Amino acid sequence: MAYEIIALDMDGTLLDSEKRVLPSSVAAIERAAAAGKTVAICSGRCPAMVTKYRDELPGVRYAICCAGSVIYDMEHERVVAETDLDPAFIAHALDVAEQEGPFLLEVTSGTGIFMQADEMARAALCGVGAYASLYHETATIVEDAHVFARRTDVPQSKLNIHFEDVSARDRCRERLEGKDAVITNAEASSMEFSAPGVDKGTGLARLAELLGVDEAATIAVGDAENDLAMLRSAGLGVAMGNAIPTAVEAADVQVSDNDHDGVAEAIERYLLA
Repeated sequence: MAYEIIALDMDGTLLDSEKRVLPSSVAAIERAAAAGKTVAICSGRCPAMVTKYRDELPGVRYAICCAGSVIYDMEHERVVAETDLDPAFIAHALDVAEQEGPFLLEVTSGTGIFMQADEMARAALCGVGAYASLYHETATIVEDAHVFARRTDVPQSKLNIHFEDVSARDRCRERLEGKDAVITNAEASSMEFSAPGVDKGTGLARLAELLGVDEAATIAVGDAENDLAMLRSAGLGVAMGNAIPTAVEAADVQVSDNDHDGVAEAIERYLLA
């Protein structure tokens, strides 16, 4: 099989443990672009958080953002496709979460995220301290993120709730499971919410359709729970060396970890083979 598209998760895959893009990854992406292949980002991040790395990745045009909810054209700076959460579900999810304990809320709308300043200060307590500087660089500050999230006139493609306590996260998920959303565990004690039927796998399939590429000619590379759908649905699923066991099980092959040139290995061995 000649593969035409490779979709790279960011955190834990394209980015190393220090949230940097390895030089080997940049070089491999450039070689892939020169060969006429499509290298895309496929991340839970919003477009604003992905385009922060645009200058480091000149060979990447498309980003599947918000865990499959948004397809973003970085070259023309426009949203190509978007699927939003039901406002009624958002209100219900927040009601449940607020009963389970304090948390940091990320509201994704359009190309950016909206957050509350005093909650951002608790990023480390909520297991997302590694993203604190990114929040400050990219987030739009609102007075009350919970009130903002409940606004029915604000379309939201993804909601992230970062609890301080993993047991609070698990209780919240149990109460919301089966409702009108895709729920995925993330980070140490976080949850991501996307619209029903939307995940990284459907996002990759949609991008392939837009580009006129058969889904069987796609490669997905990831490491975490929110990568499972695309690892299973792509023509070839590639788990990173640092991937969780379920991601390794969902994938077809495994490469080195995100600190040791795993992305470059995936591109060279499978996309450019």
